[in-house]
Amino acid sequence: MRIISATVCLTLLACGIAVAAGDGEATRIGVVPFGYSGSDARWVSNKLYDGLEDILEDSPEYSFISDGDLEDAFEDLGFNPSDFEYGVPPDFVVDAGIALGAEMILYGNIAPAGEEFQVFWNVSIPASGNTINADPVMVIKNTDPVKSLAASMIAELSELIGGRTQQALDQAAFSIQMKNWSMAIMFLNQALSVDPTLLDARFLLAGIYLEAEVDSVDKALEVYQSILAEDEMNAEALTGMGNVYLAMDDPASARVYFENATSIDPENADAYLGLAEAYQAVGELDQAIASFETALAGNPDNLSIKFPLSLLYFQTEDYSRAIPYMEEILAVSSNMNALRQRLIQSYVKIGDYGNAADHAVIYLESDPDNPQKVLYTAQVESWAGRTSSAVNRLESLISSTGNREAYILLATIYRDSGQRSSMQNVFSRLSNAYPNDPLANYMMGAFYYQSGSTKARISELVPENIPVWEGAINDLNVAISYLSHVTGYRAGSAQSMIQAANNSISLCEEKIDRVERYSQ
Repeated sequence: MRIISATVCLTLLACGIAVAAGDGEATRIGVVPFGYSGSDARWVSNKLYDGLEDILEDSPEYSFISDGDLEDAFEDLGFNPSDFEYGVPPDFVVDAGIALGAEMILYGNIAPAGEEFQVFWNVSIPASGNTINADPVMVIKNTDPVKSLAASMIAELSELIGGRTQQALDQAAFSIQMKNWSMAIMFLNQALSVDPTLLDARFLLAGIYLEAEVDSVDKALEVYQSILAEDEMNAEALTGMGNVYLAMDDPASARVYFENATSIDPENADAYLGLAEAYQAVGELDQAIASFETALAGNPDNLSIKFPLSLLYFQTEDYSRAIPYMEEILAVSSNMNALRQRLIQSYVKIGDYGNAADHAVIYLESDPDNPQKVLYTAQVESWAGRTSSAVNRLESLISSTGNREAYILLATIYRDSGQRSSMQNVFSRLSNAYPNDPLANYMMGAFYYQSGSTKARISELVPENIPVWEGAINDLNVAISYLSHVTGYRAGSAQSMIQAANNSISLCEEKIDRVERYSQ
């Protein structure tokens, strides 16, 4: 079962960076008095605590934990608050934060550094046990500079947490695009260790666990269960649970979860598709379709019946029957992008690329700056023969973002439309933009290998074919030059193509030699 869709990166990049517990809720935060050595460092520690307390108590974004509650939590853990001056071990900070229901705890140490003091500070995220270490800062023993330091620390909190989280999400998005599941899991876990409230990241992580190549169903189950423990009416999590039970070969249980998901969210296309798969697994898909058709016969204008019925036909690959219902639903609810994407796929499946392209353009209008949607629309337009439109979209994407996949798709379109010189120009630009990129080298090598090997297969030993074989040799040598620089998990495939290319070169040289000797 494929849980991660072509739009998974879009979902990931849309994940919000949640510092607070949720929209409109104040972040519960505590401050442990900073450790110090000497009376002057103690003065700085006290002033810094006062400055942080004043800012946090006055800020609507935060709910400040009083020093009394904080000290009680540490005492309950067996840590004497009078020992704060020596600094606090991170484990105690995490445990105290959990006991207090804190989302963040600030703590650190202050050390003399000549006439100044160096402030080492950290942000603990108790829910994940993760600690973010901020860059140390210098301050003098003076009230105003210490107050300014407190203000800069609070201002840096969101950026400190959000920046770490977004970096991990961006790296996860790239790893998912490359189908490097182990790296995607690592980066998503990094993001969640900083901010456990990232719901979209949790869903993506569970989806990756359900990928066939990963097959960690138990871990996916844990993620969905944890989400449902927080919100038992979460339709997406219920859908995920249905997918888990399908993976466990328990379609009867899966069916219950899918039915619950559709009752909560009647427009949940994934839940209907899962329900169709569950019906199919228990041998009831025909009955499900017949039941929906009977219901529709008695109420022919009911779109809530046509919606699941269209998805059932889509699931059974009866695209011609699915299309009219999808068209009718989208005419009323044009913002159902998941359904429109399936309509595009249905038109592609029956070879109606014109209608597929028309809907792809509408699909793109909902998010015109989304690179993945631009690529998808350009691909469909190229299949429909709208080469100029596809090329313009890709060139615009390349000029604005330098998107690597746009280069590769543009080269593919030029190749398929017989514009070889334009294809080679795109390759040259791609090589300049990504000189050491393994995927770019692999794709360019594969293009030239395919071109060269196709020419090399021409077997008639006549002088007119010598230029073709010479062209094949040239293409194959170019392919080898690119494939030789491929690293990573594609390296094995690249080496196989290199070996095949060398064999084809030898074959072409032999053909040329035989024809030339025969001609003489």
